[in-house]
Amino acid sequence: MPTKAILFTLLVLAAGTADAQRAAGDRPAPAERAAKQTERLATVLDLSPEQQERVGEINLRFAEDIREARADREAERAAARAELQAANDKRKAEMKAVLTEEQYAKLEALQERRRDRREDGHRRGRRGGDRN
Repeated sequence: MPTKAILFTLLVLAAGTADAQRAAGDRPAPAERAAKQTERLATVLDLSPEQQERVGEINLRFAEDIREARADREAERAAARAELQAANDKRKAEMKAVLTEEQYAKLEALQERRRDRREDGHRRGRRGGDRN
């Protein structure tokens, strides 16, 4: 029995890891995920037909909960991005009102260089550019 529990845990972790590596648009529907997971578990754990049905229901609820949690997380991220953008726009307008045209142009150039360095760092898999 402990061997089956270990195999079950490994299957769940492997499925979660594989799903985490996919792009959000490539995710199968909850019913499809649940069916595949149930099929794997039925084979590995030698489930009875009754167990397969109950495990399938559990897996479907789990897959739907995961999809909902991911959607909620994405909505929260979008709201946070919008809030940050609004704060940044407000800051820019206030800075523009205080600085001369030349000073504001310098500020924008500095910010553009910072964005470029940040993007370069992300392309190399590092945050913050060339810092060592």
